[in-house]
Order: sequence, then structure tokens, then C-alpha cells
Amino acid sequence: MKKEREREIIQFLLNKNDWVKADIFAKQFSVSSRSIRKYVNEINETTSPSVLIMSSNLGYKINETVYHEMQHKKNKETTVGLTPLERLYYLLKQSIAHSEGMDIFDISEEIYVSTSTIEGDLKKAKSLLEKFNLSFKRDGDLFILSGLERDKRKLMSHIFYEETKDQFLHLESIQSAFGYDLKDFKEELIKVLASYNLYINEYTIGNILLHIVIATDRVSQHRTISEDNIEALTKTNEYKAASDIAKLIKSEFGTTFEGAELYYLTILLISKATILSYDNLNNENLGEYIEQRYIRLVNEIIHKVKDYYLVDIYGDEFLIKFTLHIRNLINRAKHNYLSKNPLTKQIKSSYPLIYDLAVFISNEIQKKENIQINEDEIAYIAFHIGAFLERQKTLENKITCTVVCPEYYNMHIPMLKRLEQIFGEQIEISRVITKLDSDFGQIDSDLMITTVQIPKRTEYEIVHLNPFFLEEDIQKIQHSITKINKKRSRTKLKNHLISLFDPHLFQQNIYLKNEFEMIRFIGVKLVQLGFIEEGGIDDIIEREKMSSTSFNNNVAVPHSMQMNALKSAISIVLNDKPVNWGNNCVQIIALIALNKEERSIFRDIYDSFIKILSEPKNVYLLLRSNNYDKFINTLLLLMEE
Repeated sequence: MKKEREREIIQFLLNKNDWVKADIFAKQFSVSSRSIRKYVNEINETTSPSVLIMSSNLGYKINETVYHEMQHKKNKETTVGLTPLERLYYLLKQSIAHSEGMDIFDISEEIYVSTSTIEGDLKKAKSLLEKFNLSFKRDGDLFILSGLERDKRKLMSHIFYEETKDQFLHLESIQSAFGYDLKDFKEELIKVLASYNLYINEYTIGNILLHIVIATDRVSQHRTISEDNIEALTKTNEYKAASDIAKLIKSEFGTTFEGAELYYLTILLISKATILSYDNLNNENLGEYIEQRYIRLVNEIIHKVKDYYLVDIYGDEFLIKFTLHIRNLINRAKHNYLSKNPLTKQIKSSYPLIYDLAVFISNEIQKKENIQINEDEIAYIAFHIGAFLERQKTLENKITCTVVCPEYYNMHIPMLKRLEQIFGEQIEISRVITKLDSDFGQIDSDLMITTVQIPKRTEYEIVHLNPFFLEEDIQKIQHSITKINKKRSRTKLKNHLISLFDPHLFQQNIYLKNEFEMIRFIGVKLVQLGFIEEGGIDDIIEREKMSSTSFNNNVAVPHSMQMNALKSAISIVLNDKPVNWGNNCVQIIALIALNKEERSIFRDIYDSFIKILSEPKNVYLLLRSNNYDKFINTLLLLMEE
């Protein structure tokens, strides 16, 4: 079995972290259940006597203990049996380490492959090296990595990130890769930054430590950066902090940072560190800490988000933190120090609407600042938006609640206080009933919380509590709140979604070269039927180029950021076989075209719609639809779950 397929299966089960039924598993990889059994057996043979993939009547599940043991063992293996990508990274790392060049016959013997294979790897490396302004030069049997030292360091960072991309930037992984003891150094680094009122979060500290160990390693080998046009940054807090960090590096590792090395460390801090204490910051004095152009840019973007998506992300605290983040992001992009984000895939698949807002914001920044923003940075923007919107969403969607508790020495008062304390952000207590002869048929709340038995009604959810409010009562209330919210979401989804489908926009088994050809194909039909103008196709492609709209290797949901459709609609394509979409393969394509007057629909249904479509078991059921009516009926059933 090919190693790539083996890795995909293991990664799929790791991501699920639960039992996966055989038919769903088979559908995910477009093979039969019998083939899945064969693949699983082959994988388990490589880990025998341990069983990496467990099987039962529930399906298949990864044995995490065996997996981690396998990874530990793999880290100790030699270069024998490297995959093509692993071999490519190995060649590049060795080329960086040996600036005098590498002999093609020596490297061939070292990693047990032919010289023609090495030649092929060098050709494959060309496109990657071009991104870092590097190239291979040949001198007989020698191949030499040519380019600036700073670009070689960026390539080293890139390779490290790619090799650990499914993991957080752990201190241990950096120490293991470069052989430095960083635990005490990290604590001292944080103290230095704090002394200058600078802060770096846990996502960023790994980036800074990686930069420092790579720079320290290269400087110790006399591979220093030479720059002629260094800006004067000596008056900034970041420069002062960088100078103290340089002293720390000298003390810990015996390496001297000065000149260009100190300059680039300063730039790194400017782009990644933020203010430690916000206590003295407010809208009135923000301009004293940050340039006015960044404040204006963020305000413009916030107004555009509200106009296009009907989502208000304005708030004093949010504005301050978000503006500082955008300032740092722009600095990172201009100096090519864009951050890696270990949670990008998770954010993109779990919070589609928030991620889409972040794509819109990133696109606005790109156009105004003439920079490029990658998916990892988009995900960091989504962090900020998500943290703000989740709280706002909770407050806006409060559930109305009636509390029934007979009056007996005011026993209902402490209960009300406890309910407010625990669930105050989720429920609005609209009525308190202390008399049992009340007319319960007149209650119009979403939820009734009661300490006495009352007749069950269909109009509202009822939770019966113990008289003295136990831990189990808290769980019962939370369960009912979640149930009500899900029901609301399903109702809203059903009301909006079905109206957007059209039998003329339902197609099956369309196979084209890539996602952009597919968008054009679907777009032409939308133009012909009067749903969008011809320029709308380019708008959808522009959004797709910002960040792929594929989710969980199952579905793609292309759409425009402009919401400029003539009539709102969703065009569906179901394919029996997967088609390439960015770095993924998908079988369901749902192109959303929305008119600006109906843009609230996008906000209301986007997350729920994608969650339905991206579940492997739902994809399996929907793909069995051989006509429009069956597709709609299946979708309606899935909405009820």
C-alpha cells in the first residue's frame, strides 16, 4: 500500500478521534469496505504485534497509545525509506548546512537512492526555492544552494513548520530539532519582554524561539546576515528589548547578535509582540501608541463588515486589541514574517462564517496595503472575531424562561439568584410563578424551569429541578438550552435554505481540471439563468484564491465576498468520484450566490449548512440522490437530526 494513502487513513482517524463506520470510511476514500479492511490490515502488519487501528462492530478507531509509540520510534529512524517529500526536505536541509556544496554521489549513497532520483528531487525543489529567492547551482558533481543567508533561514523555518504542521510549535520539538535547551531561556525571554511592557502569546513564542535558534545556529557557523539599508529602530521599545535578548543569547549560548542580526530580531518583535497591559489604553489615547492610519483602516473594515454581512464587530476593547493585531500583521507581511497557525484547519472547518469574515477582512487589507496574507494569518484574524462574536451571539440569542417555584419562606429567591449567576448570559427570566393555580397555557417562554410537576406541553421545553438545586440540575438546564438553540438553528436553516435551491441548478458528475474551471462552468449557467452577472464569476474566483472553500475533504462551498447576485440561489453539483479542489478532493459542490438584500441569509445559514454537508455520513447519504427531489428530501431529513 502506498505510504501517502497510509498516512491519509491514519490522519483521518486521528482527526475523528472516535469510531468510524466502515461504509463512511470507505466513502471518504472512494473505495469499497473490503479495500478498507485490506488497508487497515496492511497498516496493522507494520505495527505488529501492536494494533494501530482497532476494529469492532462500531467501525474503526486509532489506538492513540500505539500511534504515539510509533511516532517516537519513527523520530529515531535513519534516512532509509524516506518518502519523496521527506527526501526533498532532507536534501534542502543538508544543502543549507553545507554551503560549499553537496556531492550527488555521496548523498546518493547516504540515503540509498539513485543519482537520477536525486536529480529529479533537485528539479522538484526549483519551484519551492523560487519562493525564497534561492536556487541550486551545479559545479560538476556538486550541487550548491545559492542565495542570501536571510532567505536560507526562512527556508529552514518553512521546512520545520511543514515537518511539524499537524502539531503545535512545542518547545520540545524545537529543542529536539536543533539541540538547544530552551526551557529556562524561554522564561527569561518573557521576563525581558515584560520589562518593556511587551507580550507574546503561546502561539507566537514558538515562532520567536525558532527564529532565535536558527539565527544562533547559523551565526555560530559564521553564516551571518549582511545588510546595507538597515532602518534606524534604536528608539523603539522593541529594539531595547532585542538588545537585552541579545545579551541573554550571548550568556546562554555564547553567540553574539549585532548589526543586521539585532535589526531582524527587532523587526520580529515589532511584528509579533503586542502591549502587555491594556489598562491605560482607550479610544481617546490609542493614537499615542499606534499610527492613525491603522486606526482608520480598522474602522473602515469594521463598517464594511457590518454593511456586507450585517455583523457588528464594534466594541472598545475589541477595537484596541484588533487594531494592534492588524498593525503587527501588516508589519509581518511587509517583512515576510507571516506567522504559522497550528489550528488553521480546525478553525476553518469548525467556524466557517467567522473564518469567512476573516477572509473578507484579509482581502480588504491586502488591497489597501499591497501585501499578501496567508491562511494561517487569516485564522489569527478569525481568533479575534470569534472571541468577540461568540459572546455577542450568546447575549443576542438569550432564551426566554419562566420559573415555577411555590412560595415557601422565599425559597424561590436563592434559586433565581443561582440561575442568574450560572445561566445569566444564556437565559432571560421573563416570568416567575409562585402560585400553582396559574394558567400554564398562557406561558409563551422557550423554557420552563420548575420545582413541581406540571402538565407536559409542546409549546415549551420543561426542566424539573430538585428543591435545592443540585449539580445534576445544572446539567439538565444546560442540556435543554442546547436543545432549544439547535431547534432554533434548524428552523432558521430550513426556512432560508430550501428557498434558495432550484431544480435547474442541480447537476451531477461534472469533472473538470480544477476548482476554477468548475466555478466558471457553474457560473456560466447561473449567468444564463439570470442569477448573476458575468463579472460575478470573477468575484467568486477571487474569493477562492484567498483561501480554499473546501471543507473536510468532502465539500466545497464557493461564493463571492461581494454578495452582488441578481437573485439568490445555491447551485449543487454531486459527483460519484472526487474532484481536485485546492489541496483537497470533494464530491459535493454548493456554489452560493446571494443578493445584497438577502445577505442576512448568509450570516444565518452558512455555519449550519457547511456542518451538514461536511460530515462524511451525510455526504454518503446525499450522494445517493440520483435526482433533485431525492437530494432535497435527504437534506430536509438531515436538518431534522
